[in-house]
Amino acid sequence: AQTLAAQLYLDSGIRAMERGVVSAGRDPATGDHRYPKLELVRLTIPRRVYTQAHMDVVAEAVKAVYDERERVKGLEMVY
Repeated sequence: AQTLAAQLYLDSGIRAMERGVVSAGRDPATGDHRYPKLELVRLTIPRRVYTQAHMDVVAEAVKAVYDERERVKGLEMVY
């Protein structure tokens, strides 16, 4: 999900947020990663601001990233 959000921004400037392992964080007691059931991406699109044409651009950008999914590599987290 994090890679998809990053690639959407790089390819089209569309902001998105990963809602999965990265944003789930770690268990404070054990320090282990939390693994949610789903890896999701939230598109950061304000309501009542954009037209259908804007939404079409977003849909086309998501499709373009999907079509290039074999080219897109994962991210390396660096602390």
